[in-house]
Amino acid sequence: MVAVHVEQAPILTVEMIWRAGRPYESQRFLAAATNALLTEGTRRHSAAELERLFEQYGTSLDTPDDYDTANLALATITRHADRLLPVMTEVIAEPAFSEREFKRYRKRSRQQLREDLQDPDWLAYRHLSEAAFGAENPYGYGGGKEDYDALTLEAVKRHYRNFYGAANATLRVVGQLNAEVEALLERTFGQLAPGPLVTPPDYRVAAAPPKLIQVHRPRAQQTMIRQGRRGFRVTDEDYPGLAVLETILGGYYGSRLMRNIREEKGYTYGIDSDLDTYRYDGTLGIAADVANENLDAVRAEIRTEMEKLRQDLIPAAELDMVRAYLLGGLIMDLDGPLAVSSRYRSAIIKEYDAPEHLRRLDDTIRHISAQELRDLAGRYLRPELDWEVIVGGGIVKE
Repeated sequence: MVAVHVEQAPILTVEMIWRAGRPYESQRFLAAATNALLTEGTRRHSAAELERLFEQYGTSLDTPDDYDTANLALATITRHADRLLPVMTEVIAEPAFSEREFKRYRKRSRQQLREDLQDPDWLAYRHLSEAAFGAENPYGYGGGKEDYDALTLEAVKRHYRNFYGAANATLRVVGQLNAEVEALLERTFGQLAPGPLVTPPDYRVAAAPPKLIQVHRPRAQQTMIRQGRRGFRVTDEDYPGLAVLETILGGYYGSRLMRNIREEKGYTYGIDSDLDTYRYDGTLGIAADVANENLDAVRAEIRTEMEKLRQDLIPAAELDMVRAYLLGGLIMDLDGPLAVSSRYRSAIIKEYDAPEHLRRLDDTIRHISAQELRDLAGRYLRPELDWEVIVGGGIVKE
């Protein structure tokens, strides 16, 4: 259990986080289906009854969407906890997994997939993920209607039995913690069955060499540019330095990509970079939405900015500004128990040591040199190693 005491307000947030996400599933969409169906009724209460009960107290049970974990969360005020926590643990221990709710879930999911496939931004992200990780990888697959058709209720129940035990979970508690609340947690969550021991998944990547992928939409006035590659984790030695480098490239409003391509040349309303990590992997990428006629110019400017970071030392004034921006963000992230709890939540999901990670990040932001950043750029800001996906009305001419 990870607990953070909040003195100022009579609130209580409780979240169970299971190692039961995509890396642990035996078929596509099984982890998401199991987590979604968890709140669709118990052996004693229907889904509608559960919804009315929690609405009565001004709250709801949430199932936050994370690739690596399955999650069930509740936020309430302390004086309602003795009424709501027993029902929350009932949801965990006695899910109904009814055939009716299962069929409704599959129908909704198929409809959502059809809608997503019409969204150019979602389509570009899907193509890039499948290319960078491989279509069979848990972080890579986009899936299709046939994958929802292949889901069975028995598979959902089996995934639940295998992974939803208390021994395979971390309980995160944030709020006014006193002897009464601790006793309530013991009477509820402390009585959950431990379940089987879970071994780490056999994580594999089978991606092809990088290339350009184009999805042409002749009537589209805009074109989505998505580029990047996998192979990044919070625990990597280079991660803190990469966090600084990525911020300089495109990670905040004053970044080089924003100044050059948006502010100076007006090629796009928004362009950014992102260092996005999961438990077993992660991506470093760039995203931009541009008018069709600016496609080639924007791609060229992205490469120019990456080349500058590989060749030239970052001026001291620019580096100092980024240091101040990132240190300010760290201070905000740790400002109060709720913010600290959010950091610990990320550490639980991605399985890293939060205090050590924050120490490394703070030390790197304060002391990394322009030479070290140029060395990192030489290793990581190399367009020939990136996948690139173009979706929209523009066509790459090279």
